[in-house]
Amino acid sequence: MKKKISIILFVLLNVFSYAQSQVYIDVLGGHKGLTSEFFFLEPIDKAGKWNVISRSEMHLPEYETEHPQFVNYNILSYNLIKNFGVTAGTYASSTHPFSARLGLGYLKESEKFMVYANVSSAVTKDPDAQIMVILGYLPEISENWRLVFRTELRTAISYDHGHEFSAQQLKLGLQCKEKVGFGIGAEFEQHGRGEHLEHEFNIGPFVRLNF
Repeated sequence: MKKKISIILFVLLNVFSYAQSQVYIDVLGGHKGLTSEFFFLEPIDKAGKWNVISRSEMHLPEYETEHPQFVNYNILSYNLIKNFGVTAGTYASSTHPFSARLGLGYLKESEKFMVYANVSSAVTKDPDAQIMVILGYLPEISENWRLVFRTELRTAISYDHGHEFSAQQLKLGLQCKEKVGFGIGAEFEQHGRGEHLEHEFNIGPFVRLNF
């Protein structure tokens, strides 16, 4: 019951707080656990020099988990030249300390594809470097259908302690009438370093709603 309430609250809060264009909510029900993702990308000015990206995730690493894990990114970018600029933002997680971040970003987007990359450093007493790369491809199959392909890489490295975590995501499916997508997704995660490195894997169907 607690898990269901947490999932419902997470979805409702994100929809009613951020219901704007270029918004989607994505839920992956894997063989091991569940991941719910909210993603928002929007230019602030007409020239597209200022952009904001907000992303939240809720994880149930295992379906019997009593306490979900949360991750949130908020990134504001300013393009110095076409598609490339400086970024400032925040990172919050239930498993890692909160951090304000400064970095460099690259964004190229069209109706069919998106390429986003961000390299940032935490502005804290114990800083780390984080890399996030997102590739999305939505080619038309017919008037109402598109192919969905999305892959993602995230890595965090502490300047003092080395590798903290890495996560990879791959999704392949179909999108109908620009509103609903579905298919198969896989998640890979690594935590720790060296001989203490822990691996996690989750695969299953996903459903995406575009707003």
